[in-house]
Amino acid sequence: MADKKEAKRRRRENKEAREKEKAERKGLSPAQEAEAVRMRDAAEEADSAERRVGLDGSVGGDTASDRPGP
Repeated sequence: MADKKEAKRRRRENKEAREKEKAERKGLSPAQEAEAVRMRDAAEEADSAERRVGLDGSVGGDTASDRPGP
């Protein structure tokens, strides 16, 4: 029985610590930051897929946008 009470107390303390950290935090949470990175990476992957297929109007999937002009 004492083990259950100790575990319950530990969970309560951990929860309180998480809530305190959350209240003190400014800006995006770590989960929101990770989601933003995933969304950005997915958008970049979609753009590069379009270029590989040539859906952006390029010929053969080569946009030559990163090459110096003549």
